[in-house]
Amino acid sequence: MSILHTGKDLLRMNELATILLKYGFADVIRRLGLSTPVEHAGKLVRSSMRPDMLRMGTAERLRHAMEEMGPTFVKLGQVLATRVDLFPLDWIAEFEKLQDQATAIPYEELVPHLEAALGKSLESAFARIDPKPIGVASIGQVHSGLTRRGQKVVLKIQKPGIRAKIESDLRLLDQLAKLAADNSVELRRYRPVELVREFKRSLTRELDFTIEARNADRIRKNLRSLKWLTVPRVYWELSSQTLQVQEHIQGIPARATDELDAEGLDRVLIARRGALAAWKMALEDGFFHADPHPGNFIIQSGNRIAMLDFGMVGKLSHSRREQILQITRSVVLREAEQCAAVLSNWSDGQPVRFDQLVSDVEDVISQYHGISLSQLDITALLTDITALVRNHNLVLPSDIALFIKAIITLEGFGRLLNPDFDLMTEAEPLLKRMIRTRYSPVRLAKSLSLRALDVVDKVYAPPHAGNLPSQQEGSIDPRHLERLVARLERGQYRQVQALLVSAGFIGGSLMLAGRVPPAPWEISLFGLIIFLGSAGWASWLMFVSRRFLREWE
Repeated sequence: MSILHTGKDLLRMNELATILLKYGFADVIRRLGLSTPVEHAGKLVRSSMRPDMLRMGTAERLRHAMEEMGPTFVKLGQVLATRVDLFPLDWIAEFEKLQDQATAIPYEELVPHLEAALGKSLESAFARIDPKPIGVASIGQVHSGLTRRGQKVVLKIQKPGIRAKIESDLRLLDQLAKLAADNSVELRRYRPVELVREFKRSLTRELDFTIEARNADRIRKNLRSLKWLTVPRVYWELSSQTLQVQEHIQGIPARATDELDAEGLDRVLIARRGALAAWKMALEDGFFHADPHPGNFIIQSGNRIAMLDFGMVGKLSHSRREQILQITRSVVLREAEQCAAVLSNWSDGQPVRFDQLVSDVEDVISQYHGISLSQLDITALLTDITALVRNHNLVLPSDIALFIKAIITLEGFGRLLNPDFDLMTEAEPLLKRMIRTRYSPVRLAKSLSLRALDVVDKVYAPPHAGNLPSQQEGSIDPRHLERLVARLERGQYRQVQALLVSAGFIGGSLMLAGRVPPAPWEISLFGLIIFLGSAGWASWLMFVSRRFLREWE
């Protein structure tokens, strides 16, 4: 397999190989079978490592190598930091330290690209732009400015030529991942092809600044009920794929705890509010900020919180949130088989030793025996779950991995503000409400009805080629099955009605016994109406049920 499609790719490959060799990863290059092409491209460095590198661990050396390789690999490391299912915690800690070794581009060089992104001159849109950047990253840099309407804004400007460089690196990574999967059993366990595919999708989206802006708008809409939380407004008329213009937020960085104390702000309340917002985004909205570290939060007067940087977000589908609820419930109620059943769904088609998985889950659950939901150490639990996933060679879904990473990051943020911070305090009422909703009679009836409709859809689905239906002995007439499903649906509806009638009898009886006003002649009028109405409803249900049974017979 040739990965060197162009002269630039060949030179870039030699550059990357030289960096890997410098940090002591010659064995990786040889395992990938790249020694020969790299040697053809140029001199293969064969120098021993510096003494200071000999004192570094493997993860630390890899982190330094990735920083030297440039923005694509720094971003890759940041994605790997979310994969707590694949890497031990010391590796995750090193990936989290990755910093962009980025230098600022002179403002004068950015002006033509700014005007191209705006589609007009800078003077027509902005009264001024500060030439000195307030932030520099690998993909873009940030400047403050003032619009012609007097609005204070910040401009996130994509660096010229960065897209071409990243796309070149992504081509190389794509091929390297395939080589790793084909040539190295040790590297294959990290699922390089899937990781690079996930990373490529994430980084490609990050290059489009309009996606980040839409993320901000969506989260602002979802959190509008939290009056103490602010998401900067995006000025869409000035923004594009390579330029994002948003409202400038004044305040104190969340990591500046001394300044927060000096201003008399309540750090305990701020931590609780941050947790409440995070849990609402993840469990209720299914769309959450995936990088909630202190640098992405600004604290304003009145203990208000402003949330920044929506380049990395996570999505949890309804089914994923159901799985999180099932795991949490299983731990609290000590249902090892239920928890193992959820985890086994992450096997990616590989055989699972289910009995052993149940046994290991029981060992984990035993550590949390007798605790309430509010006392559950969610970060410890998630760490134990990811260890189970690794030990049983399961595949932690990328959305769950991102959720786990966000929760662990949030825990650290909360502890920075309040050493006694408890992440589950704000989660408990939300989790209880979601569990009550999940097991409510109305939800159950709706679920059963949808399953019945699914059966009918499958019956009427077009037959597969070569499997035309035939009226063989023992075959089922779809019309009879449809009638059966319709009867089942009616039966489920009657069950819900029976529950409501029972509630009416109990409620009416309690109101009569308590003489709830208005109560002329010491008889609760509302209680009497509810009781008699329930009795009439029950009589009608009995009549309908008897007729239904006669039809069935």
